[in-house]
Amino acid sequence: MDQFGAEEPAILYTQTGCADSARVRACFRRSGVPFVERNVTGDDEAAAALHATGIFATPLVVVAGRPVVGGRLPALAASLGFVCRCPEGGRG
Repeated sequence: MDQFGAEEPAILYTQTGCADSARVRACFRRSGVPFVERNVTGDDEAAAALHATGIFATPLVVVAGRPVVGGRLPALAASLGFVCRCPEGGRG
C-alpha cells in the first residue's frame, strides 16, 4: 500500500447490485488499501451506521471518522491518500 496512513482500515459501505461499490472494492483490493466492507443490503446494523454518517448513498468510505463518497476512483484516491492501481485510475 502506498501513502494510505490510516491506523484503522477504511470502512467501505456498499449495497448489492451497485456497480460503483464493486469498482471501489476492486480498486481497494488492487491498490492494497486495507478495508472492511459493510453491505447495507439486508443488514440493518450496517444501514444504520451508514445513515448515521448523514450520507445515504453507496459507495461511501469512512476513514478515521471522515466520510468520503466514492465512485470516481482518481478523486477517491487523492482524497484518501493512496495510489490507485486500477486501469481507470488516471481518468476522472
